Amino acid sequence: MSDTNMRTLIFEYKQSLRALKEMKAAIEVKEELTELDLQDKTLINSMINEMEFVIQWMMSGRYPDARRGADRSGAYTLDPKLLEAVVPNRAVIEERKLTADEQWLLDDVLGDLTKRERDVFTLIRAEGLSYEYTAELLGISKSSVQTYLERAEHKIENRKNGSLFLVS
Repeated sequence: MSDTNMRTLIFEYKQSLRALKEMKAAIEVKEELTELDLQDKTLINSMINEMEFVIQWMMSGRYPDARRGADRSGAYTLDPKLLEAVVPNRAVIEERKLTADEQWLLDDVLGDLTKRERDVFTLIRAEGLSYEYTAELLGISKSSVQTYLERAEHKIENRKNGSLFLVS
């Protein structure tokens, strides 16, 4: 699989993971959960765990639960250039979980962004992808990517300046 296809696949999995987490949050805010809600929550939790496992596998090129590197074979060892493209200039590290307060602050900051602005901001600032590749991935022009990023950064700056909870 080419590195472009792999990055696209990882992006799509991360988008699906975000959607699953939103579905779970929608269930958790209900005051009373029905039996169907409990079943849905259990299923969604299972899907979230599987998605996180697969994303970790694709990003590291190794079976996440393997011990002593016994899984290393050419079948699923990723090209180092691909890892550098996905996680540029950083060691591949396991994602840490956000605390509830951190998640609340993140939601507060990103809450004003449109879906497209959030996608562009995440791909460029968090994932470290180029404008060109982000444009290709989202099916928009490079100048649109730049415009969406500028809008997102402007909204985030305004939100930071207007919030009592956020400090630069």
